[in-house]
Amino acid sequence: MPLTNPVPVFDFNVFMFDAKPASSLGLTDLVGLGVSVAKAAIFGSFAQVDGLTAEMESEEYREGGRNTAPHKFVKWGRYPPLVFKRGVTLNTDIWDWYYATLYRSADPVRKNGLVVLTDRGVGISGPAGLPPLGLPVLDRLPVGVWFFRNALVTKLEGPQLNAKSNEIAIESLEVTHEGLYRFGPGVIPGPVGDAAAAIGL
Repeated sequence: MPLTNPVPVFDFNVFMFDAKPASSLGLTDLVGLGVSVAKAAIFGSFAQVDGLTAEMESEEYREGGRNTAPHKFVKWGRYPPLVFKRGVTLNTDIWDWYYATLYRSADPVRKNGLVVLTDRGVGISGPAGLPPLGLPVLDRLPVGVWFFRNALVTKLEGPQLNAKSNEIAIESLEVTHEGLYRFGPGVIPGPVGDAAAAIGL
């Protein structure tokens, strides 16, 4: 495996797809079938993603006569909501998802998604981590992929409008979901995933 350097947080992409009702884990919805970016319902230009967190709850059992520390047992995993923030544009896709879920008489609209962190040649794909001969030198090599499943939109927040400010208008989307998984970029279909897998990512 090549030497790796830390990767900056500013270069990433988000892709969300409608989840299939029959899907258990949901991976085949995005990766196993080689779904292309063109089929994404929501994708691209988010300025910030918060909540890439997986937690494990535990409980204590205090055994009589064992005074050093209580026993610890695993209860279940927990995944806090994800929050996506972006500048306001003509695109209404996150609001469309909210209203499609709110007014739909059948099951709510759920989505699976990917958050893909890429490297612009300053970390893993920099001089210390060039791919082997015969593989393309990628300008933006995927470094980390987080997959979330069965997400439901729970909150939308429009921009804080202020006539005295010249800040960018930001809107945010909050979703609750049923699992967060970290994958290497080798799972991405196509030449990008092939090149990442070949150098051990």
